Amino acid sequence: MAQNNSIDTFKGNFFGGTRPNRFDINAILPNNTPIDVFHAYAFNLPEIAIGEIPVNYRGRTVYIPGDRDYMPWNITILDDRDSKIYDGLQEWQRSINDHQTNDATTGYETGNRGRWVIQHLDTHAKGGTPDVIKEFALEGCWLTGIGPVQLNAAEKNALLTFNVTVRYDYITYKPSTAAGGAQTVGAQSFTNPTP
Repeated sequence: MAQNNSIDTFKGNFFGGTRPNRFDINAILPNNTPIDVFHAYAFNLPEIAIGEIPVNYRGRTVYIPGDRDYMPWNITILDDRDSKIYDGLQEWQRSINDHQTNDATTGYETGNRGRWVIQHLDTHAKGGTPDVIKEFALEGCWLTGIGPVQLNAAEKNALLTFNVTVRYDYITYKPSTAAGGAQTVGAQSFTNPTP
């Protein structure tokens, strides 16, 4: 069957696309300092992947679904004059492992992990509030790295940013505002589908 390549067909099947600069983030540090949307400068939505198990059979390779693994999540943060976010991140890492004493002031059960929610937003606001297209919650997240702050006397026409690397236990993914409830991805909470 031939495809109709008219512009009207395209317009009837394309709904405006999504924008990479429309997002929200609810990331609270253990000291109750938020990383608000104005400082969360750039990031990729978390990667969701399942490993593969190659099985060789008579000269061919069959790939069997393996175990789920989560890649570290990287976020670029826009630094600000009060340095509250940078200081809060440093304090979070220090509470996990102190620079001098080499011990933790907070344990796993007392709050050294968090829950960060990232939302990809629609460009069309209904009632003043844009719909959520995708929502990822990083469950049990903590910091593995705070990137260097690069100072340069020759730099101009630029604002300072730094990178943060986050590890987490699993993801709770909610497809969209209209799609209903959340689906836990990676935790042991699946039910058998109804036949």
